[in-house]
Amino acid sequence: MAEGEPSGGPDQAAELVATLTHEIRAPVSTIRGLVATTLAHYDGLNDGERREFLELIRHEAQRLERTVEQIAAALKLDAGRVRWDRRPHDVVALVRETVEKQDPGAHPIELEAEDGVRASVDATQLTFAVAQLLDNAAGFSPPDAPISVRVHGDGVDAVIDVIDGGPGIRADQRGAVFERFAAWRPEGYEDRPGTGLGLYLCRAIARAHGGDASIADARAGGTMLTVRFPAEG
Repeated sequence: MAEGEPSGGPDQAAELVATLTHEIRAPVSTIRGLVATTLAHYDGLNDGERREFLELIRHEAQRLERTVEQIAAALKLDAGRVRWDRRPHDVVALVRETVEKQDPGAHPIELEAEDGVRASVDATQLTFAVAQLLDNAAGFSPPDAPISVRVHGDGVDAVIDVIDGGPGIRADQRGAVFERFAAWRPEGYEDRPGTGLGLYLCRAIARAHGGDASIADARAGGTMLTVRFPAEG
């Protein structure tokens, strides 16, 4: 089996459930504490402090939602239960829609796209894969650093590049970060939470379409993560 392809089995399902249990404990605990503090001191908090608590709760709820979505997607892929609905699509429109819905925190997203980039894809799965790449870029780059997204064709594939301004991924880790439950983190981000499934899911989705995912150094520093989907013939 090629690296990064989904596989099944009860042991792997158990591992996914164990990861889910571990990853949801922290945000649930944080949300519980924030709510308890807010309720206990509500009358003494000003509007700015209340808003700050609500923003923290929203952030942790989004983290919890992402964790559940990743685990559910991995379970479906491993069990062969994804119902692929491949149809011709405007890839630029799908990526633009994903960018507009994404919440990258303080990171501005810059989209550069060619016209006429089309591929026969499952729109839900492609947008999910791009969302994982954007989450990864936001999570492993400095605050306020822009994220660049490029959509173009190379004559064979529809290509989506997501470029961040982070510390990059070492060459000896570029295969490992696409594995399930990838644990490696770049220097300065060792404590960054996450399931280690985002890039695994991106590659699995791309390969299910006959494409692939890869990593390269960005020209100005940072990482360029690329997913390819065979262009519409």
